[in-house]
Amino acid sequence: MTTRRLTCGFASRLDKRSMLSGIAWGTEPQRRSLAWGKALFIGLLASFILLSSASSSFAWKNSEMNLKLYAHNQIRDWDEFICFIDLIEAESSWNHSAKNGSHYGLGQMRSTWYRDLTPRQQIKAHLRYINHRYQGKPCNALKHWVKYGWH
Repeated sequence: MTTRRLTCGFASRLDKRSMLSGIAWGTEPQRRSLAWGKALFIGLLASFILLSSASSSFAWKNSEMNLKLYAHNQIRDWDEFICFIDLIEAESSWNHSAKNGSHYGLGQMRSTWYRDLTPRQQIKAHLRYINHRYQGKPCNALKHWVKYGWH
């Protein structure tokens, strides 16, 4: 019953196709064969997940949602965080390798040094810039961006 709860979506799809229902209540060798098949399937699935996550760890760490969570940890005020999200969305659509003329990265800063930073370092550098130029308020930077098209 526990196994069925854990794999209910997978098992119910198989049951609908009558793949498990005939075997599940069969003879002892059939049940052992089914258990072995389930164990093999779960082992292969776990191996695939581990291998794919290791190769895509950079992509996972730098996904838009993870970058937003990282930014939220840097900006505690919710309203300022929302302004920062809007600003980055307008500047680069969360593409850390975005380029617009001589401007690069998430915050579209004019520096090849900024271009070569990791996405998280770009967020930190952009927040330092906002802190220096806009009194640490991403909403002030967003207002400036809306008015002049740059910040």
